[in-house]
Amino acid sequence: MSKNVVLVFEADDTDILDIESYIASRGYEIKKINEKTKKSNKNIIDFGEYYQFNLKTKETFYKGEKVKLTKKESLFLKLLLLNMGHVVTFEQATNYIWNQEELITENNLRTLVWRLRGKLKTDLIKNNQGIGYYIDLLVVDS
Repeated sequence: MSKNVVLVFEADDTDILDIESYIASRGYEIKKINEKTKKSNKNIIDFGEYYQFNLKTKETFYKGEKVKLTKKESLFLKLLLLNMGHVVTFEQATNYIWNQEELITENNLRTLVWRLRGKLKTDLIKNNQGIGYYIDLLVVDS
């Protein structure tokens, strides 16, 4: 069974060589985003209807108006958006958000998701029962 895994990271030139070597040694394909591509997307992810997330500032906007999110809500939304179309497991989410600083339960994450859903006022965040959460890829009819 094949899985698509997307890792997005930014590193300086000395670290990037170590990271690339490690990834390549495991048989994974590396696709680089060049500076031209990076500048053209301006770190903005469009999601849902009228929503945008700025990766650089970790700010969320709805119809151009800033949506007030906590740091943890923004981190979780960023994780979901970077993995759009794929399920983020409870473990991945808790490790990313809380960075193993404290003992966290799935209820902590569920509460965070409940608060975030209330602030986004849309049903973008889906639950894969017993596994984790995801946001579907946006399909635009042409």
